[in-house]
Formats: sequence, structure tokens, C-alpha cells
Amino acid sequence: MDSIRSQYQTVPVTDDQEKLLSNTQTPKLFTDQWQTSDPNLDSVATKRQRVISRIKPYLWFVDTALLLFVASLLLVLLLRDGRRDTQTSTWQVGGESSGAGPEFSTRVVKWEADASFAPENTTEFFSDDTLNRWKTLMPGTKAGTGSGPKGESFSTTSMTHQLHCLLMMGRIYAGVTAATTDSLPTDYHTHFLHCIDYLRQAVMCSADMALELHDASDADDLGPQDGGWNGHHVCKDYTQVLGYLEEQIAEGVRIILPIDD
Repeated sequence: MDSIRSQYQTVPVTDDQEKLLSNTQTPKLFTDQWQTSDPNLDSVATKRQRVISRIKPYLWFVDTALLLFVASLLLVLLLRDGRRDTQTSTWQVGGESSGAGPEFSTRVVKWEADASFAPENTTEFFSDDTLNRWKTLMPGTKAGTGSGPKGESFSTTSMTHQLHCLLMMGRIYAGVTAATTDSLPTDYHTHFLHCIDYLRQAVMCSADMALELHDASDADDLGPQDGGWNGHHVCKDYTQVLGYLEEQIAEGVRIILPIDD
């Protein structure tokens, strides 16, 4: 034990100091090398800091401008959607393009065959009974129907025009098949074709989507048992429609021509 201690004691003090010195100097050497390895990096970092320091006072302005831009864009979109909703909400299928007029109530109606409007004996299209039946579909005559002023502009109504076309087509068909065209208007040929084209577009405009169920039990005569009468249709309340037209006639807004004119 004493021999070992004596060996350690014989180690020169200078050797320990040199080792300690070398150990403490090595990290500093590496640090100096890292700090001086690329002076360009220090220059770039300094420039970046200068740019940031110059811009930083104005960042609040950029943030505010972006917020105002986003808020303005949202406002424009909201106003545009609001105008679109207002515009479309004032339109009804079959209503006035200006959006004027009431919003009529709707009813679900199952149509039924009614030979009093389309008599099988087509000569009855010229009878007073058939004419009076069709007149029940028109606004009340007490409201002031009649021909428009001569030489002046006036407004009729598409619905009553369509009803007129249907009655006239029935009469023209009856006159041609019975060879009694002398009872028809002289322009009955063009009148008939006009009504076909006019009613075609009326049907396309309303585009009724009611389902009509057909099955093997359907009658072949297109009468009341035909599947075409099975549909349930969403319709304007016709009583409200007639009341509105009578008000418009009384106020002089519309002229309703006689259905057989």
C-alpha cells in the first residue's frame, strides 16, 4: 500500500498542470473555429435583423389592412346573397316578372275528368251551356271585363289567354269535323296553330312535376279511369287568383277579354 502511494507521489506536479491546461484550452479552440468559420453568415443575420427592425413598426398597418379587406369581402358577399334571396323570393311560378302581386296560397288538387268543359258531342262547343261553363273559370264580369280601348295599349292576363285558347281549339276542331267552318273566325287556321304554340310554352313554364300512376286497370278511353287523372297537383288557390284579377280589373290595371272573343 505504501509502495503504491509512493508511486503516485512521484508523479511530477507539472505533468498534471499540463494535462489540465490542455483540457481547458481545447473547447476554446473549437469555439474560436466555429465563430470564425463563415463570416458571411454573420453578415446575413445582421442584415435580416435590420430589415425586420425596419418593418416591425409597420406590421400593425399590414394586419389592419388585411382585416379590413377580409371584412369588406364578406360584406360584399352577404349583400349579394341578400339581393339574390330577395329577388328570387318575390317570384312565383306563374307570377308577374316584376314581383308585384300577392303570394297565393297553394293547394294539393287531384284533377277529375269533366265532360261539361269538353263535350263528347263536339257540336256542343257552340252551345250556351258549354260557353257558360267555361265562363265560370273567368273573373266575374261585374268587375269590368271587355275589349281594350281602341288604339291604346292595354294589358291582359296569360291565364285567361290560355283558357281562351283551349275553348277556341275545341270550337275550331268541332267546326272542322262537322264541316261548319263558316261559324268560325276567318283566321281559325292560324288561330289554332297559335294556340298550340302558346300552350306548349305555358306547359313548359309551369313544368308540373306531379306523379301520375298508371297500371293495367287503366281504361282505354282516356276517360275518368285513365291513369292520367291519378296525379296530385300543387296548385294556386284558384279562388284567390280570381279575386286578385277582379281587383286588378276594377283598378284599371288589366283588361280581361271575353273567353270566346
